[in-house]
Amino acid sequence: MDCTILKCDPTEVEGCWYLLTEGHLDAGPPLTAWENHVRKLISDGARWIIFDAHRIRSFVDLGHGAMVVLSDRLRKAGGGAILLQLSKRERTTFEMLKIDAMFNFAETMDEALAIAHQG
Repeated sequence: MDCTILKCDPTEVEGCWYLLTEGHLDAGPPLTAWENHVRKLISDGARWIIFDAHRIRSFVDLGHGAMVVLSDRLRKAGGGAILLQLSKRERTTFEMLKIDAMFNFAETMDEALAIAHQG
């Protein structure tokens, strides 16, 4: 199953990017391409990434794992991963997996930008 980056733009907060993904963060070449894109953003100076999750249909184990690794890289860069509009079902999954502490959560773009700005 595919995951496609629909939008990838810098925000008004320095070092913060907005990333809109559609599909399934699952496995295989689409997930690898997605991860490589995010890794390049980080290596090019992104410290915060707002991952707009409202069009992500599902995360599977490898998708959760990729998010954890990328969040860790962002934290080491002095920022973090912000999950925007993550569904309640997925938020519960993040909590059950005990990985929720590695992320910031926001319901609106203004909330997400405030987290990055304060960070």
